[in-house]
Amino acid sequence: MINIGIIGFGWMGQIHAKNSTLIEDCKLKAVADLDPQKLRIAESLYGADVYQDYRQLLDRKDINAVYVVTPATSHYQIVKDSIEANKHVLCEKPLALTPQEVNSLREIVKKSDRKFIICFPERFAISSQEVKDMIDQGVIGEIQYIRGNFRFTMKGHDVTHGEWVFDRSKGGGLILEASVHLWDFVRWLSNQEVTSVIGVAHEYMRGNSLIEDNFAAIGYLEKGGIVCIDMSGAFPKDSATDKRFEIIGSEGYIYIDEFKNYMTINSERGIDANPGMLVKGMTYKDVMWHSHVEGGAKRLQEYFIRCIKKNEEPKPGVEDGARACEISWAIMDSLKSKKLEVIKYGKCE
Repeated sequence: MINIGIIGFGWMGQIHAKNSTLIEDCKLKAVADLDPQKLRIAESLYGADVYQDYRQLLDRKDINAVYVVTPATSHYQIVKDSIEANKHVLCEKPLALTPQEVNSLREIVKKSDRKFIICFPERFAISSQEVKDMIDQGVIGEIQYIRGNFRFTMKGHDVTHGEWVFDRSKGGGLILEASVHLWDFVRWLSNQEVTSVIGVAHEYMRGNSLIEDNFAAIGYLEKGGIVCIDMSGAFPKDSATDKRFEIIGSEGYIYIDEFKNYMTINSERGIDANPGMLVKGMTYKDVMWHSHVEGGAKRLQEYFIRCIKKNEEPKPGVEDGARACEISWAIMDSLKSKKLEVIKYGKCE
């Protein structure tokens, strides 16, 4: 049995908690959060032991793994303390807020024998894994263009997620806090690094903080392909999330609409739909990221628990989390320079 402690019991922390009850050989034992009301929820729904100081949770010898589900400003210290307390770690994105913190976590995790996974659930959606398999098989040939978007409403976001999401010094802003999902997906799908990027953004003042609500970025993949990412948090209140990807290759294309639950594939080479059935195109349904049956967040957590039990190295790991941040920081640099910025992987300026 893998005993879990969750540090941070907001919106995503509660999703992880619910999923933990659906996974075999996994038990939620303790929750830490600064908010007493959230701790009461953890006690009443899951019978978890609760702490306002996360270090008391880390002192528990019976807890094997912790999920770090706090604002990004605290990721570095909590992950560091968790590894030093001999815990396996699942960390929400982004990995950390600064290059110095990211590089330090690279070393801390790599020197440890503890398992570490960064929470990029898009890799674990069924449609994503189908697409990845087909790309790796060469169904669409060489990747020439990837376009992805992530659009939702940030109106009322402070109520569900906390005011920190609007503060770059605490959450990193829309570009760091959310677009890391898409950059990791691009790297994973293409098996390539993004080498350079340029971005534009609509920024505004919220209180005393400058924040972006819309941005777009274009970059190059290492084999010469183009990637284009756009994000918006400006949808009307209560709007459905719009999350799509298109991957165009030399011999076909793939279209995924994750929040409408389907994907389309067309290929000159043909798609092995069933034994003996080679088709040129297909469309079929999928489930969403947060489905309790087969959603990406649940499947990621199941995979992490399996890696702990089998002593296997989980992916995406600390390096994947670091590189997604580094792409995001290059976009932030380009907003100031108005130029194409080369991404500084593994460098701390």
